[in-house]
Amino acid sequence: MKKLSFIIIAVTLCNSVAWSQRSLTPVHEFSVYGGGGLSALSYQMSSSDVSKGFGGDFGVGYTRFFNDRWGVNTGVGAGLYNAAVKVNGIKTVTPNLTDIDNDRFDMHTTLANYSEKQKTVFLNIPAMVHFQMPQKRPKYRFYMTGGFKVGIPLSGKYTTSDTHIENVAEYPEFGTSTNIPEFAGFGTFAGKNFDGSLDLGVSLILALEAGVKWHISDNLSLYTGAYFDYGVNNVKINRNSPFIAYNAEKGSEFIANSVLTSLAEKVNVMAVGVKVRVAFRK
Repeated sequence: MKKLSFIIIAVTLCNSVAWSQRSLTPVHEFSVYGGGGLSALSYQMSSSDVSKGFGGDFGVGYTRFFNDRWGVNTGVGAGLYNAAVKVNGIKTVTPNLTDIDNDRFDMHTTLANYSEKQKTVFLNIPAMVHFQMPQKRPKYRFYMTGGFKVGIPLSGKYTTSDTHIENVAEYPEFGTSTNIPEFAGFGTFAGKNFDGSLDLGVSLILALEAGVKWHISDNLSLYTGAYFDYGVNNVKINRNSPFIAYNAEKGSEFIANSVLTSLAEKVNVMAVGVKVRVAFRK
């Protein structure tokens, strides 16, 4: 009887130790993740239709757990943000230009049926707090993560296609205006295409994520959730960027800069979508 009691106690202790070992939250967790959804540069312009595009969020992460519920998360990732705008009837002025005769003029430009697409990539570095519910069920638990990301612009491009632009030169010194000659960049230009780079600044992004953490094995987990990112600051750098980039020697080959950097007042990054993360415990 004593032997049986000893065996029962020993088995109970072994099971308790084994369960406690399995239920311990790992100190370190490394992960790779990918997600996508509505991901765009958010801004407003009068007399225009701004649409947000689809993008993604990809990277690697590291979480340091302090106990079974709380931890801190960081890493590095790439955020892809896209947007498009259609403009019709907007008039803009590019002042203090000089023509081939060194006479100063102001370029008055009217945009009709103007379409532009913008694509950007930011390097995102998160600093977030991770919380997960107690593991009452053996296969999954709910989690939430919140904090901030620092978004560093890596690349930004804009493209236009089949644009319609009318340029009129006004000479304040002479009190006259003209829409000719075309070789000087004056007149109506149809079917013009432009492209170039976007000069944007660092973004401070409020970041939230929530979902379910699935326990695949003792050292492997799968996170499935939804995320929301919003840039709290304006990433537009040059507030006075002219719309028309003009060269007097090649007037008809003028370049139209992005309406995002020349006409929009405030530009923020934003994203909402779903994310999958594979995490390895150590």
